[in-house]
Amino acid sequence: MSHPTSSTRACQIFACALLALAAPRPARGQAAAADGASLAKLVERFSKVRLYGSMALNWRNVGPKEPGYETQIQNEVYLADMYFGAEGPVAEGLPFRLEWNVPSSNQGTLRLHQVYFEYNRVRRIRLQFGKFLVPFGRYNELYRPDQFLAVTRPLLYASPDSIDLVVRPNSPRPPVSAGYTDIGARFSWYPVRQHPLVPVELTAFVVNGLSESTNRSRTFPNPSNLGIPGPPTNGVTPDFGHQNNNLADNNNSKTAGARIVFALGDLRLPFPIPERAADLNGVMLGLSGMGGHYDLEGRLTYQMYGLDWSLEYGGISLSGEAMYSNNQFLNPLVVSTSSPSSAELVSPVAQARLREPIYGYFIQSAFPILRKPPYGERLTGVLVFNQMYRRGPLLDFMLDYKDGSTIIPSMTGFREGTPFVTREIFKYTAALHYKLSPHFALKFDYSYWVMGKSTVRSQTSLGVNDIYQGAFSMVMGF
Repeated sequence: MSHPTSSTRACQIFACALLALAAPRPARGQAAAADGASLAKLVERFSKVRLYGSMALNWRNVGPKEPGYETQIQNEVYLADMYFGAEGPVAEGLPFRLEWNVPSSNQGTLRLHQVYFEYNRVRRIRLQFGKFLVPFGRYNELYRPDQFLAVTRPLLYASPDSIDLVVRPNSPRPPVSAGYTDIGARFSWYPVRQHPLVPVELTAFVVNGLSESTNRSRTFPNPSNLGIPGPPTNGVTPDFGHQNNNLADNNNSKTAGARIVFALGDLRLPFPIPERAADLNGVMLGLSGMGGHYDLEGRLTYQMYGLDWSLEYGGISLSGEAMYSNNQFLNPLVVSTSSPSSAELVSPVAQARLREPIYGYFIQSAFPILRKPPYGERLTGVLVFNQMYRRGPLLDFMLDYKDGSTIIPSMTGFREGTPFVTREIFKYTAALHYKLSPHFALKFDYSYWVMGKSTVRSQTSLGVNDIYQGAFSMVMGF
């Protein structure tokens, strides 16, 4: 049922006034009763709207101070993962959600994160239309800090808003970062039969898909913007961190994907299930896949496949994910005779279409240390091991390249004839999650990134040093 507009409401009041003059007293009483019933329904509907949100105040100490490619900031305090939104029924069986995000890198600027309608009037069928969380993997949907236990995320879902990942030339990057939302439609079916071989969820979706790291959005027809720029000097790669928040597609093709989930026991609960510190018993296995074109011209493709699992018993859990992605990208060509320390791009600038598989996995164990501490509700320990690989062409690292009047601080270039190399990052994490109440939690995290094989040492780098970080987070969620 739609809400009456002000003009409609005025017409209703005017009609009621005419009826009140022409009708006998009992009719006026019936009209007043009907009007009161409509107002009661309106108030009841608004009472079902749920407000929610989360934020994290983080402190971190990163070392070493100069790891080789960038300067770290020690003893940094920052706000991260700020979300707030509202959800509720527009009408019976028609839920609606609106959610905003405040990325730390945008200095407090609001971004529309989700806005969608849902149709669930058909039993065990779920339809979504709008901008929603893409159902790929488990950690993509555990994006708020009150939904996962540690301070940092796994490497496969590293967020650009925090130091979940350390980037080096030729090093692997996450196939998709946590909290990936997109515009499109989703269809989910939840079979009624409970059997190990019958999935608890079957989902298919069509969305716009990942876009370019350089935002060359194709705008709607406008005389002030008739030209579409070509690929920039430093090439084109997928926007893994979702830093472009476009509300329209940037190319003709769409991305199709699917997800299937098997579960037994308590983990048959509606997905996603947060990493809450509760005593659950069950097994969950999920399979995901998606792919399409991501550049404006529609020539570069990406594909990704994931397998996620979780085993929980008495509050002790063993979970993880494995992922494989294969992406095309454009990279500028380097003059083959130039030296690595002073690489030069060919003139005029030309780019090669290259391909890089990125794959990896993580395994996480969570266990209760104190089920009922003297203060608060629960203290949980977390141990995580990550491995992530990139197999791709060896790229030259270039600093301060001047492209006409524009200086590109750093980029990579492809030298014809160079070999393909495999680079890897290991990450170890030990964390404590102290749940004070249903709405407040404290997190303590120590992470160590093994970077010795993450890149290729060159004359333009100061070295390849491992990164370590101690972190503390105060999380509020409601």
